[in-house]
Amino acid sequence: MGDRALRRRCSAAIVALCMIAAIAHAQNRVSEYAVKAAYLFNFGKFVRFSPSDAVNNRHGFDICIVGEDPFGRTLDELTANEQLDGKPVRVVRLKTPAEARGCAIAYISASEGGRIGTDLDALRGQPVLTVSDAAGFLQRGGMIQFLTLENHVRFAVNLDAVRGAQLGLSSELIRVATTVTGATPPGVRP
Repeated sequence: MGDRALRRRCSAAIVALCMIAAIAHAQNRVSEYAVKAAYLFNFGKFVRFSPSDAVNNRHGFDICIVGEDPFGRTLDELTANEQLDGKPVRVVRLKTPAEARGCAIAYISASEGGRIGTDLDALRGQPVLTVSDAAGFLQRGGMIQFLTLENHVRFAVNLDAVRGAQLGLSSELIRVATTVTGATPPGVRP
């Protein structure tokens, strides 16, 4: 076998390895966001909204995505024909956080980057559960942050931010959180 043939085979092997790595990475990413989509939907089962005009006037239980949508059709398929709080679950993609004021849950995409603080300010005090996988989300005033620990999706909770929006989280949800910041309700062990 000549040098040219050997180089072609080595190049082909390298290209094949790169393609395999890219496919494996894409599969991990899909499964990661499928898990996050399931969490987002299930968070709706464990959040309690204080009765208010804003909550009572909602026509649906809207799970809104602010910024780039990393879920694709996964979240839509998961929530199809589902209801939470007696209202149909709808997935809504938004361009600005101000549009999310009527949502039950607002997922703020990590694509928002430096705008996350401004996004959270636009929702502060509103009865909207804020969720993201952006680094430092809880420290900026977010309520639930997705974490990846040992290749598993987990989440952390900022109870002070939750209470600031007049929301409550069930003790079952708080117990399974990886970390909980803020004052934990009496009788709940995170």
